[in-house]
Amino acid sequence: MSAAARVAAFLGAYFAANAINAFMPLWFADRGLSASDIGQILGAAALLRVLAGPQWGTVADRMGRRRPVLLFAASAAAGLGLSYTAANGFLPLLLIAAAQGIASSAINPLADSLALALAREGRIEYGPVRAVGSATFMVATAVAGWLLNRVGSWLVPWLLAVFYGASALFSVFLPEAATPPAAPRALVGLALFRNRAFCMAVGCTALIQGAHAAYYGFAALFWRSQGMSDTMIGLLIAEGIVAEILLFARGRRLVEKLGPAGLTACAAAASVLRWSITAFAPPLPVLMAVQLVHAATFAMQHLSAMLVLSRFVPAERAATAQALHASLGYGAPTGLMMLLSGWLYARYGGLVFLAMAVLAGLALFMVRPLAGETSANPARH
Repeated sequence: MSAAARVAAFLGAYFAANAINAFMPLWFADRGLSASDIGQILGAAALLRVLAGPQWGTVADRMGRRRPVLLFAASAAAGLGLSYTAANGFLPLLLIAAAQGIASSAINPLADSLALALAREGRIEYGPVRAVGSATFMVATAVAGWLLNRVGSWLVPWLLAVFYGASALFSVFLPEAATPPAAPRALVGLALFRNRAFCMAVGCTALIQGAHAAYYGFAALFWRSQGMSDTMIGLLIAEGIVAEILLFARGRRLVEKLGPAGLTACAAAASVLRWSITAFAPPLPVLMAVQLVHAATFAMQHLSAMLVLSRFVPAERAATAQALHASLGYGAPTGLMMLLSGWLYARYGGLVFLAMAVLAGLALFMVRPLAGETSANPARH
């Protein structure tokens, strides 16, 4: 198999596991947990990624290899997914979710770091390979929604274990990039914060991707409260990925034309629109149209950050930078917003999405500084 096919197979299995994770709130709810309890569990897992993610990246950079770390992390996540089936009560579920958050925090940043490194070597093209992950996410979400609507949510942790296990299997066959091992250095991550382009990318991601917390944690519950079936919920979540796939697979010219600042501006503006409309429970045709904006709210900001990290971060610190970006751009803000979203959703229902619109809108004020940093010579960073 080509390097692209092997990376795509791994990403496919991992994103299928991510798709199943979207149904965990329903599994928790069907076991008697309140919206506040669910927010605390999901938030705790997300916050622990802040601490664990950079450590995984540092280990991979020092080894000069990502594959062994990915194998260990995916195997641990699979075992923890299986352990949900024997757990009952808030505290055991919290502990399992927290441990799984620590294990899974390695996978996405190290996989992205590997894909970007292989792309720099000319062995793969990042966008189409990443599109495979999105396509698998879409299919797995739709199929899981249909399946759970017929057999019940009890199947969720079993599917989670299966797909994380498949990720572990495919990680054995991943290619390695020619990245030299980084010299051991205390608090290496702190040096990256002198890189202004990196800091701006992390800040924009934190605001825009953090604003997805209510969507990931409570959209399924919100839509179910409106009488939608689990099948329709799965289709709604999957629908937005269609445009995302097209952007990853066919949007290379658009991405190069907009650059990091242009992509972030589009993502922030689209987020304000999307979450504002979602908050007021629009009719299904309107909601279906709004879901397509996921290509902008998620994918454009993701690609913006990947451009910055690939151009302005030294190759020997790429895994650490990716892990820090995942922790501080995704983990911390998502965890904090998940906790806040649980409290807001329990009191105000769908109006929680208005808070997300405000949060993402703040990123518009960072577009100009980001443009200034990313128009500079990468060498100075």
